[in-house]
Amino acid sequence: YLDYKTYIKARLCSSHVCAEGTILRPDAASIPGQVGETCCLARHSYTERTLVANEGVGVSAGTHATLAECEELCDLESTCRSFAYSAAQRMCYLKDAVISLEDAARVPQYLDYKTHFQVPAVQ
Repeated sequence: YLDYKTYIKARLCSSHVCAEGTILRPDAASIPGQVGETCCLARHSYTERTLVANEGVGVSAGTHATLAECEELCDLESTCRSFAYSAAQRMCYLKDAVISLEDAARVPQYLDYKTHFQVPAVQ
């Protein structure tokens, strides 16, 4: 059974419609006091580049997903800053590395994998 506070939070967040550019927090119902916009997380923009030599540490197991789903998975994982994605394999590997276009590419490249990294927000 759910206690009253958990029930109310679950109802508030699960029925909340997030604004454009945000997604519903997966943990919103378990965090005290979550209502309205606090139920949502900002979506990031991602840039694709060749697979980098230093991908950082994996923050989840490989996931069978579309590119859009992989972006959402990265947004939902607080330690994710980039991911390796194969369109042919439809596989996604979330990473903790902050990547830029200047980072060294992996040589040789691996299959059709590309690195996708979060674009810093404009201040």
